[in-house]
Amino acid sequence: MNLSEAIEKQSVLKKPKKSKSHSGFILYEGKSALDSSQNIVAIITTKSSNKKVGNMMQLWILNKDVNPLTASKQGLDNAVCGECNLRQSKGGACYVVLFQAPLQVWKSYKKGNYKHLEVDQYHKHFIDKKIRLGAYGDVSAIPISILATLKAFAANNTSYTHQWKEKRFSGLKTFSMASVDNVTEAKQAVKDGWRYFRVAKQDEPMLKDEIICPSVTHGTKCIDCNLCNGSRGANERRKNIVIPVHGVRANRFKS
Repeated sequence: MNLSEAIEKQSVLKKPKKSKSHSGFILYEGKSALDSSQNIVAIITTKSSNKKVGNMMQLWILNKDVNPLTASKQGLDNAVCGECNLRQSKGGACYVVLFQAPLQVWKSYKKGNYKHLEVDQYHKHFIDKKIRLGAYGDVSAIPISILATLKAFAANNTSYTHQWKEKRFSGLKTFSMASVDNVTEAKQAVKDGWRYFRVAKQDEPMLKDEIICPSVTHGTKCIDCNLCNGSRGANERRKNIVIPVHGVRANRFKS
């Protein structure tokens, strides 16, 4: 072997192995906190092509045994959405298109494409990441310990819950917005210590402590906004967020 051959061989040997990239991880499989008779799965996907959101990691909370379309048609989506009035199974205005991303994530899960991830591995994958908690499903359905750990490692998060009225979910207010559908709910959420995200009709008046979602006014992506991440407590000075009702079912919305 001459010198050039030896150098080439040595350089090949020193090439590091490429680490396997993962499209997503299973964070939870078990009973839903919203309906203990049903099993759910929480999956976090590592990339997003959502133009409004930006390339954030996304958490999907799905019925483990039934695909999202069937679950909605049969009213089994209460295990992941609770009693949210926007549920499609209740004739609501939810903007999520179930046969798109939620169905594809569920199918990938059933194919075994996602690996289980233990809490002690979270720092490796989520440190300084920006995470959308609840691309589909309400975060209240899964253990708060999982959400708190994600929050601790992430650079920032977005999160919304329609279960804010239930005292047992009050711990979510430090990283989740109360999803409200009218002014009465908005005022109650503030009284209870939440910041809120309100869906409203175009002709509804604004309250003094509200601003319009920056995605509407400035085209700002969620990944760059940093507003919908709950309340800082007594020192919170940021305003609440309002967005015009949107999506293919917007005409179903009732304030």
